[in-house]
Amino acid sequence: MPDDSSQIHAPAETILFVEDEALVRMDMAEFLRECGYRVHEAANAKEAIEALQSKFAVDLVFTDINLGEGMNGLELAGWTLSHRPGVKVVVTTGISQIELPPEVVEPLLAKPYTGRLLDRVKQALAKQAGDGS
Repeated sequence: MPDDSSQIHAPAETILFVEDEALVRMDMAEFLRECGYRVHEAANAKEAIEALQSKFAVDLVFTDINLGEGMNGLELAGWTLSHRPGVKVVVTTGISQIELPPEVVEPLLAKPYTGRLLDRVKQALAKQAGDGS
């Protein structure tokens, strides 16, 4: 029987999932975990920034635009891109007409995103691996 211990498995990418609606956040975070990702959850931008300033690695921030009090998801995206270069950002919203700032390079993912979430996460992370950032 071959020895599988010689095979090196790349660690799963880490996603910071930022959503103020607890049930949506918990369900989608669990779904992403089942798909093999490490997922940290944040209910608002303040929690997200605390996580981004901590020592754990984050490959992708997935954030809703409407986050309740404080900074919104677009502001969080801008903060992330300026303070954590190389971290990809995917922004989502239920608002139909919204313009993204130019620094948010990923296209907006409209809600409801069930069925498209995994594809968008894979696309964003593939860009990170492929563009050398």
